[in-house]
Amino acid sequence: MKKILILISVLCFFIGCKKDDKKNTTSNKTATKKETLKSNNSKEEIEEDDTLIVPEYISDFLKAKMPGYSIVPREKWLSQEYLDGLSKYSKPLYKEDILVEGDFNGDGEDDFATFLMDKNGKISLYAFHKTGDSFKKYLLQKEKNGAFLGAGLETEEPGFIYGGNKEVGLDYNGINYNVYEKEGSTFYYDAGRYRKVLTSE
Repeated sequence: MKKILILISVLCFFIGCKKDDKKNTTSNKTATKKETLKSNNSKEEIEEDDTLIVPEYISDFLKAKMPGYSIVPREKWLSQEYLDGLSKYSKPLYKEDILVEGDFNGDGEDDFATFLMDKNGKISLYAFHKTGDSFKKYLLQKEKNGAFLGAGLETEEPGFIYGGNKEVGLDYNGINYNVYEKEGSTFYYDAGRYRKVLTSE
């Protein structure tokens, strides 16, 4: 009888251990699901964080002096299919590539360049030089009519750039214009007008 009681006690012990193991496995699975949700939320937050914040003095100027024009919206910039095909490390950011600032004419003032879309959906690249409490407009180029812009901007630092089999010295900021995965050019202000040099193909 004593042996039977010992045997039953041992069996109960093993059954109890198995239940604990199962409980731990379930809680691990739950934790993993939570981590996955957290990870997905982080990804969404990163994507949502790519919001262009236009300085007030620029947005006020564009509203007043460029009626009927707006900065190219995100949905006309690049297709979602194209962005989804890129790794998170090589993905361009709308908030960084659609509007750039710099001193493009060497007067020590903050100028800016951006892509503007008119009410008919036509897109052009403009530079704006600060003049007192306003800006002077320069049309750099008209974009091809396509479903998406497919291009971005970057501020070029002063120094030497190479393109078109020549070396160009920039005394102040230039405007890098990149057609993603195709070619790059630099616009630079020289002797009262903008010039363009092809820097990569």
